[in-house]
Amino acid sequence: MKQPGGDVEVERFAAEIAPKGKGYLAVRRCPPDELAHVLEREAGALFSAGARRVYAASTDPGAPLHEGKLGRCRLTHVHDMLLLRRELGEARPGPGGLAVLEPLRPAEGEAWLKIHNEGFFDVPNSATYGPEELETCLDEDHDCGFFLFEGKAVGVYELALAGQEPEIEGIALRPGFRGRGLGRELLLSAMDRLAELGFQSCFLRVASSNMPALRLYRESGFAEEQIHSKWFEVTVEHG
Repeated sequence: MKQPGGDVEVERFAAEIAPKGKGYLAVRRCPPDELAHVLEREAGALFSAGARRVYAASTDPGAPLHEGKLGRCRLTHVHDMLLLRRELGEARPGPGGLAVLEPLRPAEGEAWLKIHNEGFFDVPNSATYGPEELETCLDEDHDCGFFLFEGKAVGVYELALAGQEPEIEGIALRPGFRGRGLGRELLLSAMDRLAELGFQSCFLRVASSNMPALRLYRESGFAEEQIHSKWFEVTVEHG
Protein backbone atom coordinates (compact mmCIF):
# COMPACT_ATOMS: atom_id res chain seq x y z
CA MET A 1 0.00 0.00 0.00
CA LYS A 2 1.45 3.36 -1.00
CA GLN A 3 1.24 6.17 1.50
CA PRO A 4 1.93 9.40 -0.44
CA GLY A 5 1.82 12.79 1.19
CA GLY A 6 3.45 15.86 -0.26
CA ASP A 7 7.15 15.09 -0.59
CA VAL A 8 6.75 11.74 1.18
CA GLU A 9 6.12 8.42 -0.53
CA VAL A 10 6.26 5.18 1.42
CA GLU A 11 5.10 1.71 0.41
CA ARG A 12 3.69 -0.31 3.26
CA PHE A 13 3.51 -4.09 2.77
CA ALA A 14 1.15 -5.84 5.18
CA ALA A 15 0.42 -9.02 3.21
CA GLU A 16 3.02 -11.04 5.14
CA ILE A 17 1.61 -10.18 8.57
CA ALA A 18 -0.99 -12.95 8.59
CA PRO A 19 1.20 -15.83 7.33
CA LYS A 20 4.56 -14.80 8.84
CA GLY A 21 4.05 -11.94 11.32
CA LYS A 22 6.27 -9.66 9.20
CA GLY A 23 5.60 -6.17 7.85
CA TYR A 24 7.73 -4.26 5.35
CA LEU A 25 8.29 -0.59 4.53
CA ALA A 26 9.96 0.87 1.46
CA VAL A 27 10.74 4.58 1.67
CA ARG A 28 10.64 5.91 -1.90
CA ARG A 29 10.83 9.65 -1.18
CA CYS A 30 11.18 11.55 2.06
CA PRO A 31 12.78 14.81 3.25
CA PRO A 32 15.62 13.85 5.63
CA ASP A 33 14.21 15.92 8.49
CA GLU A 34 10.91 13.99 8.28
CA LEU A 35 12.40 10.51 8.02
CA ALA A 36 12.33 9.68 11.74
CA HIS A 37 8.67 10.73 12.08
CA VAL A 38 7.61 8.92 8.92
CA LEU A 39 9.39 5.72 9.91
CA GLU A 40 7.88 5.76 13.40
CA ARG A 41 4.39 6.38 12.00
CA GLU A 42 4.55 3.72 9.30
CA ALA A 43 6.19 1.07 11.47
CA GLY A 44 3.64 1.79 14.18
CA ALA A 45 0.83 1.18 11.68
CA LEU A 46 2.26 -2.24 10.83
CA PHE A 47 2.71 -3.17 14.48
CA SER A 48 -0.87 -2.09 15.15
CA ALA A 49 -1.98 -4.34 12.27
CA GLY A 50 -0.43 -7.34 14.02
CA ALA A 51 3.16 -7.44 12.76
CA ARG A 52 5.63 -8.98 15.21
CA ARG A 53 8.60 -7.77 13.19
CA VAL A 54 8.93 -4.80 10.84
CA TYR A 55 11.63 -4.34 8.22
CA ALA A 56 12.43 -1.17 6.27
CA ALA A 57 14.56 -0.01 3.35
CA SER A 58 14.99 3.35 1.64
CA THR A 59 15.51 3.83 -2.08
CA ASP A 60 15.74 7.62 -1.68
CA PRO A 61 19.46 8.51 -1.91
CA GLY A 62 18.74 11.71 0.00
CA ALA A 63 17.21 9.83 2.93
CA PRO A 64 19.22 6.65 3.50
CA LEU A 65 18.74 4.40 6.52
CA HIS A 66 21.60 3.53 8.87
CA GLU A 67 22.01 1.20 11.79
CA GLY A 68 21.35 2.86 15.16
CA LYS A 69 18.82 5.31 16.57
CA LEU A 70 16.59 7.45 14.38
CA GLY A 71 14.20 9.40 16.56
CA ARG A 72 12.31 6.84 18.62
CA CYS A 73 13.15 4.06 16.15
CA ARG A 74 16.08 1.72 16.46
CA LEU A 75 17.37 0.22 13.22
CA THR A 76 19.30 -3.05 13.08
CA HIS A 77 20.79 -4.07 9.73
CA VAL A 78 19.62 -7.58 8.78
CA HIS A 79 20.74 -8.02 5.17
CA ASP A 80 21.27 -6.47 1.77
CA MET A 81 19.35 -7.43 -1.34
CA LEU A 82 22.04 -8.14 -3.92
CA LEU A 83 21.70 -8.01 -7.70
CA LEU A 84 23.64 -10.79 -9.46
CA ARG A 85 24.12 -11.31 -13.19
CA ARG A 86 25.41 -14.05 -15.48
CA GLU A 87 25.99 -14.55 -19.19
CA LEU A 88 24.13 -17.41 -20.84
CA GLY A 89 26.74 -18.34 -23.44
CA GLU A 90 28.05 -21.77 -24.30
CA ALA A 91 30.53 -21.79 -21.41
CA ARG A 92 27.81 -22.04 -18.78
CA PRO A 93 27.26 -25.37 -16.99
CA GLY A 94 24.24 -27.38 -18.05
CA PRO A 95 21.78 -29.40 -15.96
CA GLY A 96 22.46 -33.08 -15.40
CA GLY A 97 19.13 -34.32 -16.66
CA LEU A 98 17.91 -35.30 -13.18
CA ALA A 99 14.69 -33.35 -13.54
CA VAL A 100 12.62 -31.34 -16.01
CA LEU A 101 10.68 -28.09 -16.13
CA GLU A 102 6.96 -28.27 -16.83
CA PRO A 103 5.20 -25.01 -17.82
CA LEU A 104 2.35 -23.83 -15.62
CA ARG A 105 -1.18 -24.25 -16.93
CA PRO A 106 -4.13 -22.30 -15.46
CA ALA A 107 -5.80 -25.46 -14.14
CA GLU A 108 -2.70 -26.20 -12.05
CA GLY A 109 -2.59 -22.80 -10.39
CA GLU A 110 -3.56 -23.87 -6.88
CA ALA A 111 -0.97 -26.64 -6.83
CA TRP A 112 1.71 -24.21 -8.05
CA LEU A 113 0.80 -21.65 -5.39
CA LYS A 114 0.99 -24.28 -2.66
CA ILE A 115 4.50 -25.38 -3.62
CA HIS A 116 5.63 -21.78 -4.18
CA ASN A 117 4.48 -20.60 -0.75
CA GLU A 118 5.87 -23.69 0.96
CA GLY A 119 9.24 -23.32 -0.76
CA PHE A 120 9.59 -19.58 -0.10
CA PHE A 121 8.15 -19.45 3.42
CA ASP A 122 11.48 -18.96 5.22
CA VAL A 123 13.26 -17.00 2.47
CA PRO A 124 14.14 -13.41 3.49
CA ASN A 125 11.89 -10.76 1.90
CA SER A 126 9.82 -13.41 0.13
CA ALA A 127 6.16 -12.83 -0.70
CA THR A 128 3.21 -15.14 -0.13
CA TYR A 129 1.45 -15.54 -3.47
CA GLY A 130 -2.30 -15.60 -4.05
CA PRO A 131 -4.72 -15.32 -6.99
CA GLU A 132 -3.45 -11.88 -8.04
CA GLU A 133 0.18 -13.00 -8.22
CA LEU A 134 -0.87 -16.19 -10.00
CA GLU A 135 -2.60 -14.13 -12.69
CA THR A 136 0.66 -12.23 -13.24
CA CYS A 137 2.62 -15.47 -13.46
CA LEU A 138 0.33 -16.68 -16.22
CA ASP A 139 0.70 -13.59 -18.41
CA GLU A 140 2.86 -13.41 -21.53
CA ASP A 141 5.70 -11.60 -19.75
CA HIS A 142 6.32 -14.56 -17.44
CA ASP A 143 7.44 -18.14 -17.85
CA CYS A 144 6.52 -20.13 -14.75
CA GLY A 145 6.05 -23.77 -13.93
CA PHE A 146 6.94 -26.85 -11.94
CA PHE A 147 10.25 -28.61 -11.39
CA LEU A 148 9.65 -32.35 -11.74
CA PHE A 149 11.87 -34.99 -10.14
CA GLU A 150 11.04 -38.65 -10.69
CA GLY A 151 7.70 -37.54 -12.06
CA LYS A 152 6.73 -35.49 -9.00
CA ALA A 153 6.50 -31.71 -8.66
CA VAL A 154 9.14 -30.89 -6.04
CA GLY A 155 9.71 -27.22 -6.84
CA VAL A 156 8.71 -24.20 -8.89
CA TYR A 157 10.33 -21.60 -11.10
CA GLU A 158 9.33 -18.06 -12.07
CA LEU A 159 11.04 -16.19 -14.92
CA ALA A 160 10.21 -12.56 -15.76
CA LEU A 161 10.74 -12.00 -19.49
CA ALA A 162 9.79 -8.34 -19.98
CA GLY A 163 12.59 -6.14 -21.30
CA GLN A 164 15.84 -7.07 -22.99
CA GLU A 165 17.22 -9.04 -20.05
CA PRO A 166 15.16 -11.59 -18.09
CA GLU A 167 15.11 -12.06 -14.34
CA ILE A 168 15.11 -15.37 -12.55
CA GLU A 169 12.47 -14.03 -10.21
CA GLY A 170 12.24 -17.15 -8.12
CA ILE A 171 13.24 -20.79 -7.85
CA ALA A 172 12.30 -22.90 -4.85
CA LEU A 173 12.18 -26.51 -3.70
CA ARG A 174 9.84 -28.11 -1.23
CA PRO A 175 11.74 -28.47 2.09
CA GLY A 176 11.88 -32.26 1.96
CA PHE A 177 13.79 -32.21 -1.32
CA ARG A 178 16.60 -29.86 -0.34
CA GLY A 179 20.18 -30.97 0.15
CA ARG A 180 20.19 -33.39 -2.81
CA GLY A 181 21.71 -31.14 -5.47
CA LEU A 182 18.28 -30.40 -6.91
CA GLY A 183 18.58 -26.66 -6.26
CA ARG A 184 21.54 -26.48 -8.62
CA GLU A 185 19.66 -28.61 -11.15
CA LEU A 186 16.67 -26.26 -10.95
CA LEU A 187 18.83 -23.16 -11.40
CA LEU A 188 20.72 -24.61 -14.38
CA SER A 189 17.46 -25.79 -15.95
CA ALA A 190 16.02 -22.27 -15.62
CA MET A 191 19.14 -20.85 -17.26
CA ASP A 192 18.78 -23.41 -20.06
CA ARG A 193 15.20 -22.32 -20.56
CA LEU A 194 16.20 -18.67 -20.90
CA ALA A 195 18.98 -19.53 -23.35
CA GLU A 196 16.47 -21.52 -25.45
CA LEU A 197 14.28 -18.41 -25.56
CA GLY A 198 17.19 -16.50 -27.09
CA PHE A 199 18.42 -14.46 -24.11
CA GLN A 200 22.16 -13.76 -23.79
CA SER A 201 22.25 -13.01 -20.05
CA CYS A 202 20.03 -12.97 -16.98
CA PHE A 203 19.94 -11.51 -13.49
CA LEU A 204 18.44 -12.31 -10.11
CA ARG A 205 18.17 -10.85 -6.64
CA VAL A 206 19.02 -12.57 -3.38
CA ALA A 207 19.35 -11.59 0.28
CA SER A 208 22.90 -11.58 1.62
CA SER A 209 21.60 -13.52 4.65
CA ASN A 210 20.32 -16.35 2.41
CA MET A 211 23.69 -18.08 2.41
CA PRO A 212 22.67 -21.42 0.79
CA ALA A 213 21.13 -19.61 -2.21
CA LEU A 214 23.95 -17.07 -2.44
CA ARG A 215 26.55 -19.84 -2.39
CA LEU A 216 24.67 -21.72 -5.13
CA TYR A 217 24.51 -18.65 -7.36
CA ARG A 218 28.18 -17.83 -6.90
CA GLU A 219 29.22 -21.43 -7.62
CA SER A 220 27.06 -21.33 -10.76
CA GLY A 221 28.90 -18.30 -12.14
CA PHE A 222 26.70 -15.41 -11.05
CA ALA A 223 28.62 -12.25 -10.12
CA GLU A 224 27.44 -9.61 -7.69
CA GLU A 225 26.95 -6.28 -9.45
CA GLN A 226 25.39 -4.01 -6.84
CA ILE A 227 23.46 -3.73 -3.63
CA HIS A 228 19.86 -3.29 -4.70
CA SER A 229 18.64 -2.28 -1.22
CA LYS A 230 19.69 -2.40 2.44
CA TRP A 231 17.16 -3.77 4.95
CA PHE A 232 16.84 -2.99 8.65
CA GLU A 233 14.65 -4.35 11.41
CA VAL A 234 12.73 -1.50 13.05
CA THR A 235 11.78 -1.35 16.70
CA VAL A 236 9.95 1.64 18.19
CA GLU A 237 10.73 2.83 21.71
CA HIS A 238 7.81 4.14 23.73
CA GLY A 239 7.67 6.38 26.74
